[in-house]
Parts: sequence; C-alpha cells; structure tokens
Amino acid sequence: MQRDVRGASLGDAVARVVSECASAQVISLVRELRTRRNGDAAFFGSAAATSAFDGALAPLLTAWRAQPQIDAQALAFALETAVKTREVACTAVELVWTGPVTDAATTLNTTAVLFQIVRRARERLLLMSFSAFPIAGLIDDLQAACERGVSVRLVLESATESGGRLSVDAALPFERLRGRADFYVWPQTSRSAGATMHAKVAVADGRAALVTSANLTERGVDSNFELGAYFEDARIPSQIERQIDALIGRGILVATP
Repeated sequence: MQRDVRGASLGDAVARVVSECASAQVISLVRELRTRRNGDAAFFGSAAATSAFDGALAPLLTAWRAQPQIDAQALAFALETAVKTREVACTAVELVWTGPVTDAATTLNTTAVLFQIVRRARERLLLMSFSAFPIAGLIDDLQAACERGVSVRLVLESATESGGRLSVDAALPFERLRGRADFYVWPQTSRSAGATMHAKVAVADGRAALVTSANLTERGVDSNFELGAYFEDARIPSQIERQIDALIGRGILVATP
C-alpha cells in the first residue's frame, strides 16, 4: 500500500509543534482550534506572524492547508493527544540537594549530578552561573569534554557587566578553556536597570539538565544549603538549549574573546 506523503507531512508538523513549543502554548492552540467549526486555516495567518512559536506553527499551517479534509476539530485532537503523550513520556525529574540531609525525601547530590552531566556530554555542553570559583576536577573534566569534540558553552556573569554586584569575573576559574570553549556574557546594554545574570544551569546534549540555586563554587555544590532539579530525557533540557541559542542569535548574549 502506498504511503500518504501529505499525511506524513502533517503528522511531522504536529510532532514539531509539540516538540518545540511549551505545553501551555499547544493547549492554547488546541482551544483556539476548537472554536472553529470548519477547516478554514486562515486564522493561523496572523497568529503565526506574531507568535513566539511561529517557526513551528508555519509548517503546520502549510501542511494543514494541503489537507482540506482535515478539519479544525481533528487537528485539535491530534495536537492534544501528542502533547499528552509527550508529557507521559518525560521520564526522569529528580530532586537535587546540597546541605543537611534527612530521610524524608530521596535526593541527588549537586556535585555528583554536575559531574555526571559534564561527563555524559558527547556533542554539546552548556554551563551557566552567576559566580564561580575553582571546583576540584571540574576544569579537567571540561577539558576532556573539549578533547572528545564536545561544543562547550559557558554563560557567566561579569564583574563589569554586573554593575559591581560581582567583584570577580565568573569566567576567571575557566581561563584554561579559552580557545577551546565559547564564553558568553549578558551585556549591561541589554539589561534592565539592576538586572543580574543569575541562572545556574548545566545541560548536556539537550537530554540532561541540572537547574539549581547553586553557583559553580565548591560551597555551592558541596556545602551550602541549595536546591535544584535534574531532568533526563525530558523536554526541559532541549528547551533550555533553544532558549540560549535564541538569546545568542539575537545578540542578547554576546561572545567574549
């Protein structure tokens, strides 16, 4: 039996929307579709032009228009089913902890998770921090990642760009990686008054991520009272990567020599 190429195209477009957009955006789209009583795709035109997720929405519009037999209700059902399936498939989210330990909850250690993410990276590695001081073994592991061909990106706060809120550049402990890793800052000119680059994140290959209150310091990952979450094979790691890619692409995060 011959495969329906147009059907596959619409299916791929639905999958792309669900993969690249937040669940709330997809559900909002589902609700909008359910207000339609026919297959007219015209209302997508203005939405795609102004929406933050127009990159995924435009192919969906094109594919849907190619299949007039698919009405708005059917497309809404397909999107809703796909987003719910994806949410069920998001496998691991674990609590990550630094500080006093109790038996009230199962937690992962911040240091262990950080090093696990760095060591598992095979293509891409992203680290973000407000402040940073040397962590035993971390630079060696980052160098090893560079040597195995991993694209390492460091988004770090700057003493200058922070407007004096940071006294030492967070990039200083990573100077040995200059020329091998890519360094980025958030320029003062792109910030609102008083804003700081306060995110603390580690992401490997868009598949594993640590989001934490801990800075890249020995105390932050080993002895302070810090809380975070580890995501594996979930949507969050790839969403973080895409967000950073977009900020770099728009010149909001700027590469430093």
